[in-house]
Amino acid sequence: MQVLRSPYQPGSIVPNIGTMLLDNAARFAAAPAFAERVHGPYRFWSWQDFAEDLRRVAAWLLRDQHTAGTAGGGRIAFVAGNSYARYVTELATMATGLVTVPIFPGYPAELTGRLIQFSDVDLVVTDQPERVFALDPGVRPRRVLVLTEPDPAALAAFTAWGGSLYRLDPVLQTELPAEERARVEATLRAVEPERLTLIMYTSGTSGFPKGVQLSHRNLMSQQQALAACWKPEPGLRLLSYLPWHHSFGGLFERFFAAHFGGCLALDDSCGRDVDRLLVNFAEIRPHVFFSVPKIYQEIVARVQGSPAVEQAFFHPELRFVFTAAAPLPLSTSVVFRDHGVPVVEGWGLTETSPGVTLTELELTRTPGVVGWPMAGIEVALAEDGEILVRGPNVMSGYFRNDEATAAVFTADGWFRTGDLGEFGPEGVRILSRKERMFKLSNGEKVFPAQIEQRVHSRCQFVKYAYVFGSGLRAPCMLVFPNQQLFEGAAGGAGGPDCGRPADTAGLARCLSECVQAINAGQPARFEAVRRALVVGRELSIENNELTPSFKLIPRRIEERYADCIRAMQEERYEDLPADVLPLTLVEPR
Repeated sequence: MQVLRSPYQPGSIVPNIGTMLLDNAARFAAAPAFAERVHGPYRFWSWQDFAEDLRRVAAWLLRDQHTAGTAGGGRIAFVAGNSYARYVTELATMATGLVTVPIFPGYPAELTGRLIQFSDVDLVVTDQPERVFALDPGVRPRRVLVLTEPDPAALAAFTAWGGSLYRLDPVLQTELPAEERARVEATLRAVEPERLTLIMYTSGTSGFPKGVQLSHRNLMSQQQALAACWKPEPGLRLLSYLPWHHSFGGLFERFFAAHFGGCLALDDSCGRDVDRLLVNFAEIRPHVFFSVPKIYQEIVARVQGSPAVEQAFFHPELRFVFTAAAPLPLSTSVVFRDHGVPVVEGWGLTETSPGVTLTELELTRTPGVVGWPMAGIEVALAEDGEILVRGPNVMSGYFRNDEATAAVFTADGWFRTGDLGEFGPEGVRILSRKERMFKLSNGEKVFPAQIEQRVHSRCQFVKYAYVFGSGLRAPCMLVFPNQQLFEGAAGGAGGPDCGRPADTAGLARCLSECVQAINAGQPARFEAVRRALVVGRELSIENNELTPSFKLIPRRIEERYADCIRAMQEERYEDLPADVLPLTLVEPR
């Protein structure tokens, strides 16, 4: 079995989260650690300020009769957006030896309640108290710590029901005696590296989310691996919108800033308003920016439509941008290349804390290539092409799911990622999710992610492409446009040969020629897309079409757009809605 290893050697791993934070507070005392808009302008917390608040919250947790006796096992759920209050509370929870359970605050109430109940938590921390209070009594938590002031009527009903409410503000105003302060620090530094610190639920693309169990060593080894390849300097500024219930933001970005003494500044648009994000970007002037392809596509649309936005985004201190969660269209990364800003791509899963591979800090990208293993991590291929991972970053297993845990580990300890790939001169190339690979009616195997990547590389007006075709004669495709980019089409979006469509109908005409050209260049004729529809609608998390990290949920797409799929199978398009348009594709003779 061929095994890939990193060219970098890992250094000494910090034993636990508390030691990392306390050491950084001593080292960077007056430097900014966190920034958030408060009543308009950004407020900055120094490392010293943050460490004092961390000790206060940790002391409260250690004094609490419900959590004090469960250190190492007690679980605290977080149903909240990103904020300084959540940042200090969650990191204090982890640092004391307790276990955090982040839950996406946008989930439907029924799923939120199921996850809280399944997690069997001692406390729920929230900035949406009314939503938590309104959960079904069978799953409603008895103890709630609020980060914002609750509605009086909702609070009265909650306490009448028998719930106990705590407020964070008094905790942060407490002055700790010197003896207690010393005890708290000693407790934080004594947490064992292998102790469980986090249960992070997967995105749920294939059913009920699984709870990934990660330790202090898992998280700290990841940061040490980044130190070996990036060699980051203290004082980095990051503008952050990525949600902390997801591994990209909650593990990779958040701990990158904390581990290396950087300042994590929150984007108050939460990634939902790119114009607002760009205003914050101009003020913070981050050295490094972490994002997903969907947002990069929208940023590029603004950059190409406004010289002022272009100048503000590509400021001289921007060192590189990082992308993950889905392939970044080549047409988008070319814009960064032309401005001299490297696009670094990574690959991994929540189960791997989350990073496994990274591309080099170079201006040229190869679509589908995700680089070499990070320091201390091994990557191999199973006989069927599934990528296997082994290293200090790999989870211990799934929470209360022994069957799923046993299924993802080989007898000799390799973690089965569920991704199919291959090794080449640039490292690892991702081919497809294993469950998405399908066979045509002639028995040929098709990897849809590769076809989707070719479409994205050709046309940046495509926000999502979904290829399917199990049992069919040829692959079919649904295309969802980048609606925001239509507005900036006159500003130069697309390559020199791009038709620059102004709307969905224009994209259908333009993309017909592009897909025809892609088909002609396919190395395997059976991979050519023969039928495709452009669907002029926005996919959303709220409709359960996208995961919280903006990945397509295949089963939901096929359910929601069953009429489109049926129309392609039957080649009957006359009954489709006006915003669904077929591509004109001519089959080769």
